[in-house]
Order: sequence, then structure tokens, then C-alpha cells
Amino acid sequence: MQIADYLSKKKIPIPSDYNKRKRGTKSLTYGLWQQSTVRFILSNEIYTGTVIQGKRKKVSFKSKKFIDLPEEDWIKVENMHEAIISKEDFERAKKVIQATKGSRVVQNDYLFKGLLRCGECKGYIGIRSPDKNGNIYGRCQRYGRFGKFDVCSPHNFNYQVFEEQMLEVLREVCKEYTNTKRLEEIAKQTKTKQAQEFDIKKQIESFKQAIEGETRKLEVMYDDRLAGIITLDEYMKNANRIKESVKVYEQNIKELEQELSGESEKTKNESRLDNLIEEFLNMEKPTKEIIREFIEKIEIHSDKQVDIYFNFKPLQEVNNNLEKFICARKKYEKVG
Repeated sequence: MQIADYLSKKKIPIPSDYNKRKRGTKSLTYGLWQQSTVRFILSNEIYTGTVIQGKRKKVSFKSKKFIDLPEEDWIKVENMHEAIISKEDFERAKKVIQATKGSRVVQNDYLFKGLLRCGECKGYIGIRSPDKNGNIYGRCQRYGRFGKFDVCSPHNFNYQVFEEQMLEVLREVCKEYTNTKRLEEIAKQTKTKQAQEFDIKKQIESFKQAIEGETRKLEVMYDDRLAGIITLDEYMKNANRIKESVKVYEQNIKELEQELSGESEKTKNESRLDNLIEEFLNMEKPTKEIIREFIEKIEIHSDKQVDIYFNFKPLQEVNNNLEKFICARKKYEKVG
């Protein structure tokens, strides 16, 4: 809704007006943007260069009625046209939409809103409006609705203290990850990644040559068999041995290629994480969007124990190893 209002205020043409002007139709009016239009655009994967087909199908060839198909049955083809938005930015927007689905736009849009879960019933932890003293509390929503039936417990905590300490935890985890990675790079062998990749490719090439050699042996043996130089039993015995050797070489090649591919994907993920950490640590006031990039969810238990679940495995490992910030296993004092 905020984006829609911004576009309307800036007099950015709505899609229908844009199409009219593109066709040469003059229009002096500016339509107002609807939030549903903005949501559709933000959720449309076509802007990443991907074409999606098979979203619907006919009930039968006799009927004109269509039914929607589940997303897993859609046909997606990537890189069909030039992208105007990166896949990374599209996924970031998707996470924000999912995290704020059904939420009302309020004056105080808290950083960790939508990420907090009850450690006992696994329901959402809601953030209440400030009280007369300006204090903001978090509370289990299921308890608020069904507490009279003995469901769960309040889980009350001071949100302002919580947010401040969670940001400190996240900063410490990011700094520790950066320091650990730097030390690991120093401790590594002097061989560069390019040199390691070259060695793997060299091994793959040697296995391919070995397969060619074994294939030639098989061809020679076949000619010997036709010429009567070797018996059928001798041919079959040696042919089976050669085929087994070829299978082993092919498996070795497959594993090495997976290693190359895995290293490439790992490097890509590490680079993305490094960029996010740098962006976060340089922020004076972190945003909800970047918090959601790092954190999947935060569980708060009735004894004030807090468990953070990161989207990145390296951060989760660093967090688990940090004794003074173990997954935020701090006790938060209830205010008032």
C-alpha cells in the first residue's frame, strides 16, 4: 500500500495507462495504483527472465472451465529473455511479502515482527502497542486468544530490550564469522582456488583418457575374437573387467564434476553472505528486509531462553559456537 501510494503521488502511469501511451493513445489522466497491482508485480517471476507456463488446465476437452494447478506442476524456463531484476532481489522481496502476509500497516513496524515464535506452542509472538509508560511487550498470541483454556503461557518480555540485544547478537555473529573466515583463509594452503580447480580438471581429463584407452582395448579384443586369436570365454572375461574399470572411471569423473560444481555454488553463496554482512555492519539503522535475509525465525521460551535460526549454515555454526551469545540463550528480565 505504501509503494502504491508513492507511485500514485509521483504520477507513475499504472500498467493500463502505460500500455495506452505505448500504443499512441493520448491520456492526460493518471490512474491510481492499487496495492494488488504492486503485489502482482513484486510476485511475478517473469521480470527475472523466467517464463512460466502450465498454471492452469481445462477440466476436460468438452468444458471451457479451467482449474489452477499447484506451483510444483508449473513449467518454468529460466533465461528466456533479458531480466530487469536479479533473482537475489526477487527472492528478497518474496521473503518480505511472505513474512508480512496478513499484517496490518502500523505506525511502529518493528524489526523482528513476523519472525518471533513461541518456543512451546510454536505459534506467533505478537508485539503489543506501547503502554502508557512507553514500554512495548511481546506476548504469545495463542495464549492471548486461548489462555482461559490453559493453552500455553504469556511469554511476556520487553521488546525494546529484546530488539537491542538481538541486534548486538547479530552483529557479534557477523563479526565472528568474518574473523573466522579470515583466519581460515590464512591457514589454508597457498594454493589458490584456480589452482585447485585446475588440479580437479586435470584429474577428470586423465580419467577420460583412461576410458578411451580401455575402449580401444575392447575394440582390439573384439577383432582378436573375430580372428579366432582368443576364445569367447577369454573375450567375455576381459570385456567384463574392462567395463567394470570404465564404470569406476566414470563414477570418479562424476564425483569430481560435482565437487567442481559444489565449489562454484559454495563460492557464490559465500560471496552473497559476505555482501550482506558488509551491508548490515555498515548500517546505522538495520532494516526489516536485511534482518529477514539473515534470520528464518526466533523462538522465545517461557523461561526467556531465545533460539535464533539463521538462513545461512555458517552463521548458525558460528552462533552455536559463541559461548557468550549462544543462540541468544540469555535471560531477558520482565519489565514492570
